[in-house]
Amino acid sequence: MQPPGGERGPRCPSPAAPPPGPVPAGAAGGGAGGCGGAMGGGSALRLLLLGCWVLSLGQILLRCGRPGDEPGPFTIITIRGGPAPGSAAPRHEGTGAPAGGPAGRSPGSLPRYQDENENLGQPKTQQEVALQPWADGSESLRSEAERFLTYISTPQLPCSRALSQAGLQDFTASTAGAWRVCLDHMPTASLKLQQERCRVYTFSMVKRGLEFSQRMSEMQCQVHSFGLPPYKQTGLWQKGQVQHHALWLDWHERRPVTSSQRRRSPSKRLHQIMQDFGHKKIDVLEADLASAEWKILESILVDGTVAAVHQLILAIHLHWPGFEVSGSEAAVVRYWYSLLKALEARGFRLFHSFKDLQKPQLFLHKELFNASSSYTLSWVNTYWMY
Repeated sequence: MQPPGGERGPRCPSPAAPPPGPVPAGAAGGGAGGCGGAMGGGSALRLLLLGCWVLSLGQILLRCGRPGDEPGPFTIITIRGGPAPGSAAPRHEGTGAPAGGPAGRSPGSLPRYQDENENLGQPKTQQEVALQPWADGSESLRSEAERFLTYISTPQLPCSRALSQAGLQDFTASTAGAWRVCLDHMPTASLKLQQERCRVYTFSMVKRGLEFSQRMSEMQCQVHSFGLPPYKQTGLWQKGQVQHHALWLDWHERRPVTSSQRRRSPSKRLHQIMQDFGHKKIDVLEADLASAEWKILESILVDGTVAAVHQLILAIHLHWPGFEVSGSEAAVVRYWYSLLKALEARGFRLFHSFKDLQKPQLFLHKELFNASSSYTLSWVNTYWMY
């Protein structure tokens, strides 16, 4: 007899025909139990084999994956709230610079975290210094200018002895002399004997650069002067303790100079110049960059080269925004202020500010706020390690 549904079930040996008459309950149960035991054992074996086959198939599918989706050796984890790897950084309004930088970070911004498989030996994509919050809700030129001018006119670090155009002198309230080197933060003579000589870089196209080079060479420092040499010699030449290089400072990664461009002085970024000379630290860096100071300051903040500078003397020009700086007047001043605050975040403290009254008294093309078009600021890097 076929089981219900018309399917033929597994055969079970037919028991001996029972004798006529009523069948004892125990005998009937024993026959059914024998057949059920055989059927249960076969089903369990089939289920076990089927389970093994499914597991093997799953492992094969996991190894194969989809075409073109071969997994890498590491997993990249994106921090929630931060930019995804490879995403473009937001840009500053008005300055043409993307936000998110290593210092001067605005409230609410998050740092960038390193991936497991990131190669630290490769140059990283630059991210610009983050803008500081507006001075107030008005976002006006007056509020931004007042904050900025107050900041550059307020020393943050005392200095008892300084070197200037007038030579060695006590540091007083007098503003005579544009540049100053704080001797409180220079190596002592005994320390100089144990280490390499004091090293100075100067980038200047004005007479002040020659005076600075002379004074620093008198301090027995090794002075590297950059730009067009004061004489007609080309390339590198030496006079006393001063080495002149027909080379200028830039914020771009320039391509190699072609033969048609050799009439001009080549330009490089600061970290490239230091690498070419084998220098790891600069005791004093003096620069008058003729309105390129903002982008160059930004570049050395972003790539970290500023950490190799002990004292920074920088002439800033306020009569116009500067090279590759654009936007509304308020946005430009906010950008300037953000760079100086990023410098402060790197450990730099202002110890001298000089307002040049011989230059036009202009602030973004206008006679405003009793400001000069040129200031010279001197900082000490308080994070410096001898």
